Amino acid sequence: MVAGGAAGRHAGGMEDQERSADTPRDRDTRQRWQREREEVLSEYGTWRLTGEQDAPASAEVQTLETLLRLKAERLDSPDVGLWSEELTEELLTRTVPRTVIQPREQVMDMVPTLGRFFRHLRETGRWREESMAPDDVPRILRELEFAALEAADDPTRRSFSTNILGYGLSLGVELEDDDELAAFMHWYNALPDEERVALSETGRLAEPSRPYDRDREMREVADADGSGRPWPWFLPAPEEGADPLREVDLDLDEQSYRANGFVRSAATVLEFVGEERQGRRLTATGALRRHDVRELLGRMGTETEVHSMWDHPELTGPWVTLLDGGWIEQDGGVIRRAEGPVPYARAAQDPEGFVEFGHAVLTALLFGKDARDREDGGFRGMPDTLAAMLEVCRPGGLTLTRPVAEGDERDGPRIPLDERTGQPDHLELARWVHVAADLDDLVGSGAIRRQGDHYEGSPVMMVALVSLLKERGPSGPTILS
Repeated sequence: MVAGGAAGRHAGGMEDQERSADTPRDRDTRQRWQREREEVLSEYGTWRLTGEQDAPASAEVQTLETLLRLKAERLDSPDVGLWSEELTEELLTRTVPRTVIQPREQVMDMVPTLGRFFRHLRETGRWREESMAPDDVPRILRELEFAALEAADDPTRRSFSTNILGYGLSLGVELEDDDELAAFMHWYNALPDEERVALSETGRLAEPSRPYDRDREMREVADADGSGRPWPWFLPAPEEGADPLREVDLDLDEQSYRANGFVRSAATVLEFVGEERQGRRLTATGALRRHDVRELLGRMGTETEVHSMWDHPELTGPWVTLLDGGWIEQDGGVIRRAEGPVPYARAAQDPEGFVEFGHAVLTALLFGKDARDREDGGFRGMPDTLAAMLEVCRPGGLTLTRPVAEGDERDGPRIPLDERTGQPDHLELARWVHVAADLDDLVGSGAIRRQGDHYEGSPVMMVALVSLLKERGPSGPTILS
């Protein structure tokens, strides 16, 4: 999200996935809170201009709109008049640095703007009694003014996305312009591995080996065409006459599906949700409450601090798929079990039913990611990712070694050269980057496994891939020729 933008840009895409599963009642609730935010911000803008004619009211309103949206969506606090000390500190020193890309001068203005907004809330009677005591507000905001600036300057407080995009903002990239953003990300993906890591960790890059050139990057993005692309150069060459689909064993038992982490997690979610006949309560943004997330992760074998359900891919991956497939349903702020296309059955009680469920939920995972845009959690590297997954799921798996440039003494696949420049082809390198990101997403959700650079799938994933290939039709098998 870019502070000051009318719409803003999120660093991640989970909110979009969440909204795609909303029921009409959920949307009505969100729209009611949104109408209240808009009303309060409109009143504030008028109040600010009336009090001080030279005040930058428009910029302040945009900053406050960003803060109120984050407060509602990330901290489950949509009430515009409720501001505890703990919530305000969490918003300014943790949530904002992790999710907002903004210049330093806007960070410096953020706390004073919030202070004026608090005064407006008190004068209009919107300040909640449960909020911090009015006499304590000046002291708390003075302390937070430095803390917020310190947090914004600390790259460890920011996500890798905000570090990268924040650097783009410093270069003058218009992050709200999709073409400019695509050009900047094309440049980033073309950097050497160590420079990309440094930039994502620090938000700085003193002397990039490939200086950012907006016009050049936009030309290269425009010239990129994925149709008719050759076999991925970083994958083992296909054996002549070999067809990995013929190796698929369709006679799989429940143990094969029990061994898959994604299927186990999906089953755990369904049993957890189904334990409450009335369903599990959700937050205002459609996520499980923190104590439910903590208990559910514990059942999955993950003991960790919980801020948001969306921070845990081992849970959110199955959750989104179960929503997509209709195994769970949202209704009026509650999540409930549903039948889904194939009913869930416990392995110990109905082995055949569990096999059918396992196959259906893995297929739904792949279909869902294939249907989504990459910004919404979909696959980035199709059809290369499909070719890679076929290798991952074969016996022995796939070692996806980091590529190296010609002349580098390290082992690894050589990045093809750009015929025009004689330098490593950055578009070809981007193919590797996108496939690696897709595989890592599947690892995070438990669908496949990874150790170092080595990925391993399973026969049950191969069977799901067969279903995806059949659904894709001609666009899938072309990569196997």
